[in-house]
Amino acid sequence: MQEFPTGTSDGITCLDYAHSYMWPYNKARDSVRVAIESRTILYDDEAGTATAYYLGASCKSEDTYGVNKDYGETGFRPGANTLFVDPNYDFTWIIGNGSAVIYRRGLDVRKTSRRGEPVTYREVRADTTETWGESRLQLRPATGAYDIPADEFEPAARATDAGDAIVAQTQIEDADTRLRAVIEYPVKTMNVSRAGYPSDRDASVWQIDTGPVGVPDLSRRYDAPVTAFSLGFIATVSRHPAAADFVLEQLTALPSPNDHVSVMHFSGPHSLRATNRLVGIPMPA
Repeated sequence: MQEFPTGTSDGITCLDYAHSYMWPYNKARDSVRVAIESRTILYDDEAGTATAYYLGASCKSEDTYGVNKDYGETGFRPGANTLFVDPNYDFTWIIGNGSAVIYRRGLDVRKTSRRGEPVTYREVRADTTETWGESRLQLRPATGAYDIPADEFEPAARATDAGDAIVAQTQIEDADTRLRAVIEYPVKTMNVSRAGYPSDRDASVWQIDTGPVGVPDLSRRYDAPVTAFSLGFIATVSRHPAAADFVLEQLTALPSPNDHVSVMHFSGPHSLRATNRLVGIPMPA
């Protein structure tokens, strides 16, 4: 594994996720500010390029601005139109370099694409400028950020106990394609065992389990790099700092005898060799 790069394509070493946003739609008639869930920087070591992609927070399908909503007496009766359309679907997106991939997770998964996904699940837009306008980013660097050793227990445990925010950066790579990615994400769930786990004969340990994050497929080169992304969760543990485990959202069959039915689900857990870094962000004074 190569060392973590000192620079990023957006010039920020670690994002302040509490105050960083993306504006995918940016036109006078409609613009939208979306909180950034995670950032993935794709490094093409063959071309010498680095490109940042941002995963936005998810929302639901809407009757935007309530065009079809009746706020008279009938609008509050059961079955009346609401700001949420029915049937509803989950909506999220990854943007970067003027491109985007949109994920729509609905109820009907019967028709599938060549990727084995519902046809409405993934929409790739190689150029969003004409329809969405110039995407706007409000990126703020983490203030007072400090390094936390990813292979030690006590520093991460102290930061957790103190209530400091923790941001993780996980680097994965494919030697054949010469593609690398640094996945950066605010740590939302941190398990800490001071007494040792599973028994007091074992060393103290912490474990991170966080998502969603944008996980790229580095095994091949895509014409539109944003196509490489899947939605996933990531887990790391202090006992094994040179690895990261992933589970990706994909069409998944129910257990037998209902295996003729498939749903979109986070499945297929797998491990990758990785380099992990932790960054602490102290609470404001």
